[in-house]
Amino acid sequence: MEAGSSSTTTPYIDQDVDMVPSDENQQQTDDLIAQWTAMTFEDSAIPTLVQKVLSNEQEDYHYGLIGIRKLLSKEDNPPIQPIIDAGVVPRLIQLISPLSPKKVQFEAAWCLTNICSGTTQQTRYVIEKGALAAFLSLLRSDDLEVVEQSVWGLGNIAGDNAQFRDLILQQNGAEELVKVLSKATSLSLKRNGAWALSNLCRGKPAPPFALVYKAIPQFCELLTVETDTQTLVDVAWGLSYLTDSNEGINSVLSYNIVPKLIEFLSHTDLALVTPCLRTIGNIISGNDEQTSVVLREKNFIPELFKLADNKKKGIRREAFWTLSNITAGTPIQFEAIMGNPVYVEKLIYAAKNDDDKIKKEAIWALSNSTATCTPAQIIRILDNGVFGCLIDLLDEHNARNLLVALQGIENCLKWGEQFNIKDENGTNRFVAELENRGGIDKIEALQAHQSHDVYEKAVKILETYFAGEEMEEQE
Repeated sequence: MEAGSSSTTTPYIDQDVDMVPSDENQQQTDDLIAQWTAMTFEDSAIPTLVQKVLSNEQEDYHYGLIGIRKLLSKEDNPPIQPIIDAGVVPRLIQLISPLSPKKVQFEAAWCLTNICSGTTQQTRYVIEKGALAAFLSLLRSDDLEVVEQSVWGLGNIAGDNAQFRDLILQQNGAEELVKVLSKATSLSLKRNGAWALSNLCRGKPAPPFALVYKAIPQFCELLTVETDTQTLVDVAWGLSYLTDSNEGINSVLSYNIVPKLIEFLSHTDLALVTPCLRTIGNIISGNDEQTSVVLREKNFIPELFKLADNKKKGIRREAFWTLSNITAGTPIQFEAIMGNPVYVEKLIYAAKNDDDKIKKEAIWALSNSTATCTPAQIIRILDNGVFGCLIDLLDEHNARNLLVALQGIENCLKWGEQFNIKDENGTNRFVAELENRGGIDKIEALQAHQSHDVYEKAVKILETYFAGEEMEEQE
């Protein structure tokens, strides 16, 4: 049938199509599909292909679908907008209905999936034409190719923005994807399913926990039994998104997944290490009880410090961010790091010498370690060089780093007074150390700093601990 021979303005699916073709007819169809798939199509063919898709003849619209799909699959500048402008999207959605043959559903879903990889406006257009309900219905298909293509389409839509993600969630999209993943046997379906479900859990603002919590047991099971790294990466990212909330942390911890996350910290593929470390970091940033679950694993801190030496900056930054959350914990949690001179030395070195983003996290880790201490621990902070490092950091140019260092210094001065930690002259040992290292002069200079917060903190320290000395000098 020639292009344009159908004059219908409202295309329909031929309901008289033999849904169970004979072996001979099926072989003919398969031969034609193979022939069309091998063809090369140019953008100039779009009008003809669209007319084919609008036809009521199955052979015609199947051919048109394959041509459009191949054009939309081009790596460079696929003609998404011209195909949308041709008005074919409603027909594509119509062709993924249960009335269509499975191979037609597959091709139409593939076309729509590729259109949903375009701009937000293009994806919105497809959604407005009814793609979400169509994709979700295909998840129940008995054809795995059709199911996987639908999963891919939903993943593209969810990954575009939080609004589209929530539209899927409001139609029980997470629960439907969990069902698909729980039965998936093929590697590609596991990979695409984990990726799509992960996309439903990510984004700002975070999705309503009530709409995504059912993903947690599926993710935890996959993290435990799956061996494919690509699948594990998306599973771990999904868990990292879900542990951004206290209720998410509690739910994940209930599946005893921490040992597996720690095991993956030594994985050779850093693409997997990163989300596992992020998930652990999220758990540690929770309450003290949640943090303790991780710290009870004896091999965790050694593995974490191995990552603190990693060549990849992103890994080091995550590691030191996690360390800063540990040092902000209870004295017992603090001891897991600050009680080891080797670990303290690594923190001090990073705070002074590493990349700016990593340096910031290391400075936070040192400053946080001064917040809640026993007398023995605060004396150790003086003796092991942490306090001296905070003084040296007063030469920092970054206002935020300066403020964090000043906070740590103020904490130490306070503990020195509170715990009556004095030298042989009866002077607060921290005051004496600050003076001996030129810290007082540095803090006085910070009164001229352009940052109002830095200025205020410097003034507060001077007025609280050195006002008497200034009065004696004036006399």
